[in-house]
Amino acid sequence: MSNLNSKRPGQDRVGPAVMHFVRRPGEEPATQDAPFHAKQRTRYGQIVSALIVIALLSMFAASQATNPNMEWGVSAAFLFHPVILGGVGVTLQLAVLAMLISIVLALFIALMIQSQNKVASVIGRVYVWFFRGVPMLVQVLLWYNLAVLFPTIFGYSTNNLISGFSAGLIALSLAESGYMAEIIRGGMISVPAGQIDAGMSLGLTRGQALLRIVLPQSIRVIIPPTGNQFIGMLKATSLVSVIGGSDLLTRTQLIYGQNFKILPLLIVAVLWYLILVTVASIGQHFLEKRFNASQPGSRQARKNRQRPGNAQTIVAVSGVRT
Repeated sequence: MSNLNSKRPGQDRVGPAVMHFVRRPGEEPATQDAPFHAKQRTRYGQIVSALIVIALLSMFAASQATNPNMEWGVSAAFLFHPVILGGVGVTLQLAVLAMLISIVLALFIALMIQSQNKVASVIGRVYVWFFRGVPMLVQVLLWYNLAVLFPTIFGYSTNNLISGFSAGLIALSLAESGYMAEIIRGGMISVPAGQIDAGMSLGLTRGQALLRIVLPQSIRVIIPPTGNQFIGMLKATSLVSVIGGSDLLTRTQLIYGQNFKILPLLIVAVLWYLILVTVASIGQHFLEKRFNASQPGSRQARKNRQRPGNAQTIVAVSGVRT
């Protein structure tokens, strides 16, 4: 009985004893002088599919380049036409102004939704529900025809106050603010709720904790979808062409309404929209890289590299500083 309860030396109640081996001088493993390179398997499927896609695109490009109905000379002549360039400028103005206004409105709406005031929260949710639910084109038409409901505003004619540009700006800003409110709210709830409690324990109000603690941390989550929304806004400005908003598509329609060169002028509009979207996409990439802490070129990564304490590593076990 005593033999059953007895334990072997080096054995505790949890399991067998752990064997520790000490490497003596001269027993180090052999070092490898040349780096080891793994040979990657040739992916024949990708090569074949890429060749097929390139061949199809080349055939399509060749057929359109030699198609006389495309009239590439007309497209080249109007690509930098003053009327077209003016439309590009109006498109940029609409997109930038509508995006800025929508972000400001969306911030207030997101704070209202996150508020503990039930009335403010309900108003914010109804706002998002309405402006996200009504199509943007319908909102453009409604604001342009506001004079039917209100012939005068503060003693001034509504038709004089609401032009094609202003109606499009109001409609785009309000419609986009509904989407941006949900994006900002999503970024805010991505921050742990304990951050607000910690801020309130330091004497901040709930609103101050949201503005000073939660929002700065949620920027990294908000920026990527905001860039996508701005790219969508650049294309959504074409909706104001139905009310003569003087944007790129409106001026393109005016030109081909005179010379009947519909397809070449639409190609001009397509090229300019692609240029604008490409530039916006590049800007979005650099913004994401700047605010994303995991990216090597981000602002936080640069701060970590410049911090003097990062140059030294303390090994707690041996007490050796390297």
